[in-house]
Amino acid sequence: MLIFPEPRRVSDSGSWVSYADRRWLVLPAEAGFELKEAAMCAAELLSERFFSPVEVTAGTPGAGARLLTMVRDSTLPPEGYRLETTPEQALLSASGDAGFYYGLLTFRQLLSEPCRVPLMRIDDAPDFARRGYMLDVSRCKVPAMQELKRTVDSLSALRYNELQLYMEHSFAFAGDERVWFDSSPLTPAEIMELDRYCRSRFIELVPNLNSFGHLGRWLCLGEYRGLAESPEPWYFEAWDAWYQATLAPGKEALDFIDRLYAEFLPNFTSGMLNIGCDETVELGQGRSRKLCAERGLHRVYLDFLSELVKLAGRHGRRVQFWGDIILHEPELIPELPQGVTALDWGYEANHPFRDECAKFRAAGIPFYVCPGTSAWNSITGRTANMFGNIGSAARCGRESGAAGLLLTDWGDGGHHQYWPLSWPGIAAAAGWSWNAASSVEEAVPYAVDFAFNPGGDGRLGELLLDYGRICEAFAHPGVNQTCFWGILNAPDRRCNRELLELATADEAAAALAALASWRGRMTEHPPKAPRLVLDELANSSELARLALESLAARKGGAFDAAAWNDGLRRVIGRHRDLWLARNRAGGLRESMNVLEGFLKKDIR
Repeated sequence: MLIFPEPRRVSDSGSWVSYADRRWLVLPAEAGFELKEAAMCAAELLSERFFSPVEVTAGTPGAGARLLTMVRDSTLPPEGYRLETTPEQALLSASGDAGFYYGLLTFRQLLSEPCRVPLMRIDDAPDFARRGYMLDVSRCKVPAMQELKRTVDSLSALRYNELQLYMEHSFAFAGDERVWFDSSPLTPAEIMELDRYCRSRFIELVPNLNSFGHLGRWLCLGEYRGLAESPEPWYFEAWDAWYQATLAPGKEALDFIDRLYAEFLPNFTSGMLNIGCDETVELGQGRSRKLCAERGLHRVYLDFLSELVKLAGRHGRRVQFWGDIILHEPELIPELPQGVTALDWGYEANHPFRDECAKFRAAGIPFYVCPGTSAWNSITGRTANMFGNIGSAARCGRESGAAGLLLTDWGDGGHHQYWPLSWPGIAAAAGWSWNAASSVEEAVPYAVDFAFNPGGDGRLGELLLDYGRICEAFAHPGVNQTCFWGILNAPDRRCNRELLELATADEAAAALAALASWRGRMTEHPPKAPRLVLDELANSSELARLALESLAARKGGAFDAAAWNDGLRRVIGRHRDLWLARNRAGGLRESMNVLEGFLKKDIR
């Protein structure tokens, strides 16, 4: 029997018992509201497998047989549980309500066959205390509230206990409509509603507001340009890109962030705050040039970070921050303010998590490991990289004593990947953050159905993983993207020119053949999934075909420009409808502009 995430210890007798005549789910003493709600939800779902409805009680039932009894046991670890199925009933022990909740999730999986369970004992607890997912809602795509709630349900089923929505400008700050007017931002009331929804499912909604870099949507406006490190866009040669997104460190910047915190943070019940502070690429190139020359670039960075930590503390928050900048000068890590948590991010399979974790651990700084879904800038996903990146992060994090694992899911370049492309990565990170030694790869198809596609036939997850393997036709598949998306989207960037030189016509042909085979499988024997999911994958695969054909054309292959442009116009039209099926209208025009820009280019 497959249980996801894989438990630490299982003792299976090999026998089965029928609970067909059982009636009651009995709650433990002093069960909290969240557990009571979870038990009632579980009873409703389990009732579908019983002739008579399953009922929940917090008392001692006077009649009727018990299906499952929950008992508190203070010796069990936080969020851990022990589940034992006996001929009489199931017994679930835990020290806290979260442990009971996770045990209930396991019990639901044991009852996959109507009324029957294997006689067994499970002792289980997570490897990581914090198991988080971060969704980018600032790169164009802001999900509708109902979609966010469905996401929370899926994350909770996979035992995530932390959710972050990455924000730069997508909160409706009053008086700052020019910043967010075309992004359909989340309102204070929506944040509070989502916070309550998360809490009822044992998830903490942690506020995430970039407070140093990544503020281009603000700093491009005249009223805020005076806060920018670079008054005009600055060319960063290493990345072959222009930037005007970093605050000039100082009192004016702190006053600005203080105002944002005062409006933003009270809508969350979490005591934490992710202040970002990554990729401050212009620092030292503009207004702080003299200061950085005198004190050193990373010292100036640390000083301003420390001021932001104090500011967050005055708002009652403990700080998380992206750890990439301070790692450039690791001797400063011990000087980080007390109480901060460093977020060690990296999105390639060979990212040096072990070495970076060691630096934070040696300095006594709590840290998370932060891999990615590998879905963004890919069209198809990147299966091998996804498994390699998340698995490495989990193993290194566990060995190094990481406080948590935070899976990131970005929307760079217009957020063109559809939601199902993220599901395998979300499932894999859930499995490894619970049990870093488990065999997650084999279980991902089951987990995708369990969390995102209830009633599925198991094929959707397999097809998603195979879709993400198409990029492996290339010996040089790209960094933080698939090569065919990079070459189509930004062919003039230095890194993509290099990828174009490395790609071969044979590789492009092999990828096109693999894609055609995959699309044939989807058409001839589609997985059991909602129509929306099938339509999203159909449009995604058409965009992948166009991207691969454009690469093949650049390598000298035949090319019908009129037919190619017609195909892209169809993709753009469907992209609009599919976007609006899950997401708000804000950001759609920007995303479509990226696709429409391809029509104006000479493909070869």
